[in-house]
Amino acid sequence: MSLHKPNRGLRPAMVLAALFCGAAPAALAQAIPTAPAGGASGVSQEQALALTARLDALEQQNAALEAQLADLKAQVAGGERQIRDEAAAQPKVSLAGGRPTFTSPDGAFKVALRTVVQLDAADYQISPLRADNDLGSGTNFRRARLGIDGTAFRDWNFALWAEFGGSGGEVAGLNQAYLEYAGLMPFGPDVDFRIRGGAWATPSGLEDATSNTDSLFLERAASAELVRGLAAGDGRSGLGLIATAPRWYAAATLTGKVVGVPATAEFDQQSGYVIRAAFNPLHGADYDVHLGASLQGVLEAADTAAGPVRTQSIRLRERPEIRVDGNRLVDTGALNASGVRVYGLEAGGALRNFYAAGEWFGLKVDRKAPSAFDPKFTGWYLQGAWTLTGERHVWNSANGGFRGVKPDKPFDRAKGDWGALELAARYSVLDLNDHAGALGTATPAGGVRGGEQKITTLGLNWYPNSVVRLLADYQWVRVNRLSAAGANVGERANVVSLRSQVAF
Repeated sequence: MSLHKPNRGLRPAMVLAALFCGAAPAALAQAIPTAPAGGASGVSQEQALALTARLDALEQQNAALEAQLADLKAQVAGGERQIRDEAAAQPKVSLAGGRPTFTSPDGAFKVALRTVVQLDAADYQISPLRADNDLGSGTNFRRARLGIDGTAFRDWNFALWAEFGGSGGEVAGLNQAYLEYAGLMPFGPDVDFRIRGGAWATPSGLEDATSNTDSLFLERAASAELVRGLAAGDGRSGLGLIATAPRWYAAATLTGKVVGVPATAEFDQQSGYVIRAAFNPLHGADYDVHLGASLQGVLEAADTAAGPVRTQSIRLRERPEIRVDGNRLVDTGALNASGVRVYGLEAGGALRNFYAAGEWFGLKVDRKAPSAFDPKFTGWYLQGAWTLTGERHVWNSANGGFRGVKPDKPFDRAKGDWGALELAARYSVLDLNDHAGALGTATPAGGVRGGEQKITTLGLNWYPNSVVRLLADYQWVRVNRLSAAGANVGERANVVSLRSQVAF
């Protein structure tokens, strides 16, 4: 691209014009002799004609100068238009929140590079009641994800993420890969309606609706984590409908297996569902209230044996709320069952820099073999946070939950800014006992001794900027559990854990 160079011969013409404008009156004064005393004219006809010719020549030069100026203006304007047109035709590049994003000039195409890296470290101080169990201190890359999110032809959204981290021992796999269509408006222009298919983590509750990069603690509450692993969770294949508006969220998804899991053969894959609705009934500049409910479950458990007879089971188990060690302290074992249903209630609120939320879950397992009853289990948690630097958690309709804290003043030593600082606390209970019987006795017929886990957690979170987070948690873990013979095989553990995170 190049601009026409201005006519360098124009500069003398402009000088002449300026000289003419300043000198013409004097020249005229000199050219016209002053009439002599007595009234007789001193100007001859020849002098008058010469003067007229000179004036005509000056007018022609001035007209030529004006034409050259007009041509120059046209050339400059054309060059500016060409620059604007070529600039407008280039993709737009942005780094909002540290995320590289490329957008076509008309906004119809967009691709964003995404990454999440979370390195955890934990030290377990235990008082084991089980001789065969120990919790191993150390480090673990909880999440190490790399992927892209994008839009094509304005109405088609997609994502493709790989996972290189986990709970220890995993291999690299697919975190999510989906395609969704957002071009329909059956509920009007104010409702964002999408049809999505592929593999992703559809939110199964309030805690699950908050991004793992924004969570208050290193891990979700044990009950929320267990529930999301039944019919939702990372890499779960499915087909879903999602509708959102500024003050509400609703989604219904039919789900299948987790991509790449399990390692054992499946002759019929699991089928399940997740239905959830969330509302923001009270909203203001410095407050939000959240209410929600969910219904989800496994319609048919996976068949893990060849042949006409279906071999199905449901196993409910969960780690303490830290993943450096992989041991599950509460575990029902494999229950001969075809499915499970989960009912969830959720509530939360934020007032300025205070935040509180909680959920309750009820689970009912559908036994296959004749039994006196179908076992039922419960789980719940309450958690809260106080942001010392004044930032607040804002309700987000995209997933029907709360966003994490974003520092108003990112860390800058020169300015004396330190980012955002937050104190958090949580109490959670997961009860996987049902008709468990008494200490010193065998498990009653149909009873389940999965154990009851109670965890109290205190956390301190530092957000230097929108990309980096540092978390420190201290947990008191208490597990009450009986063996099949009636012995106490519970656990007592105090856990110190740290997380460093980079996410955009």
